[in-house]
Amino acid sequence: MELSYSSKKLQKKLKDERLIHKNYGNRANNLVMRIAELEAAVTLANIPNIPPPRRHKLKGGYNNQWGIDVTKNYRIIIEPVGEYNEEDLSTIISIKIIDIVDYH
Repeated sequence: MELSYSSKKLQKKLKDERLIHKNYGNRANNLVMRIAELEAAVTLANIPNIPPPRRHKLKGGYNNQWGIDVTKNYRIIIEPVGEYNEEDLSTIISIKIIDIVDYH
């Protein structure tokens, strides 16, 4: 899948493994695996909805966004880019990483 980032700062933190470890500590290894899975996937449908990585549609203030588990509480928040059908995840071939957060 094609990945983009919500900011240059986030892109820099997630593209450099040293910065991932510095900024995300004990979540870093899981985060590296999840990003590699996103890059390797052809569409969002290729990311399983069972743990790990447990892709799931978000509600509330996260309209049109999905969460990907990093740890028990931390998620990668992603948003589809371009035209897609929300009912058919195989139409989502490009995503933007919005943030890595604990929204609980």
